[in-house]
Amino acid sequence: MRTTIAILVTLLATTVTTAHAEMRAGVARVEITPSTLMTMYGYANRKCGLANGTHDPLMAKVLVLESGGTRMAIVTMDLGSMVSDALRQDVQAKLGIPVVLLAASHTHSAPAFLPFGSAPSTNAAAIAYRSELEAKVFGAIEQASKAMSPVTLSVARGSLQLGYNRLLPRDDGRTRALFDNLERVPYGPVDPEYVLLRVDGIDGTPRALLVHYAAHPVVLGPTNCKYSADYPGVMQAAVEAAMPGAQVMFVQGGAGDINPIFMARSGDEEKDFGVVQTMGALLAEQVVRANRTATPVPSGPEGITATSEVMTVKDRWDATQTLEVGITTVLINRTIAIAAWPGEVMHRLQKDWKARAEVPLPLFYGYTFSAGGTWAGYVPDLRSAAHGGYGADASTRVEVGTGEKLLERHLINLYGMLGMWMDKQGKP
Repeated sequence: MRTTIAILVTLLATTVTTAHAEMRAGVARVEITPSTLMTMYGYANRKCGLANGTHDPLMAKVLVLESGGTRMAIVTMDLGSMVSDALRQDVQAKLGIPVVLLAASHTHSAPAFLPFGSAPSTNAAAIAYRSELEAKVFGAIEQASKAMSPVTLSVARGSLQLGYNRLLPRDDGRTRALFDNLERVPYGPVDPEYVLLRVDGIDGTPRALLVHYAAHPVVLGPTNCKYSADYPGVMQAAVEAAMPGAQVMFVQGGAGDINPIFMARSGDEEKDFGVVQTMGALLAEQVVRANRTATPVPSGPEGITATSEVMTVKDRWDATQTLEVGITTVLINRTIAIAAWPGEVMHRLQKDWKARAEVPLPLFYGYTFSAGGTWAGYVPDLRSAAHGGYGADASTRVEVGTGEKLLERHLINLYGMLGMWMDKQGKP
């Protein structure tokens, strides 16, 4: 593995005498439901072909943060995946926002519009939708960047196991995926923690709430043929109803091996969307309750810093082929550290980041494009890669050890932004 591009964005407070860098934020949203019926994302065994309608709208929501002289944009989208270096570069060049995190929820009830790997798309509907999507998201980021005002940040945590680990050990010592778990057995291990990052106006009114959780949005199965945000959409709508004026956003974590414990597989549309409602409402209830316990995030003069890299990794099954994988590590006021990964990362890597990142609030953004390159697909940890199963030694392309190597890069970047790499030997 080698680093092919290294971009360091380090714009700190403009004067050393400033006690605290003011935090400012702007929010915006835009609907991104396709205007046409397209092939749906995921599920190779889906029988419906094109979507046959919309159950609930797909949304893109934007939070632009500014501190210490620089800005970053977090964009959450009700999509299966998202790759757009053109959009990232446009936002950087035209809006002056150097850090852009494009985070997909990974709902499987969204349109399929991205080509596989680096091959260009030949599907006219997919090309048109992608162009429309990029224009809409750019417009929302621009809108948010023009509506900046002073804010404070606060954080809350909780735990709720709404997922199970779908890689189950078998009699031969290998693991294989259990995609459907209608008995709702809480197979483990998982990471059940949810983290809330709240953005408040100076009057204390919540402006945005980012909900971070790790579970595949596949409550709806392959019989569903309608566009839907799945359980994250239900959760966001319910929390917004309980917190008027707040834009609620969902950030998917390391959910590569985690399926929802509520699964809608009856083929009866009314019943199946009822199951989605149940899971989303359960998470929403916990979010609303935990929000009441949110505590302020310390402010400081450091502002926002970020390091982006594009790494070259070998194809696991063909060593003559390589993939370019972009990652971004963000540090906000030496308190919040975000590790952004463009793929389906397994939960152990999320837990390792949270255990090893030496900041009060380490956040793990899976399914997030931020720094060029391609979609990494499944990124297993070493143990999962060794034991096998879907996403571990099947349907994954990255060479063994990629997950740990990318995690190490995130940690190296974080320590660098914390000023811990010295230019000469330290004291014995």
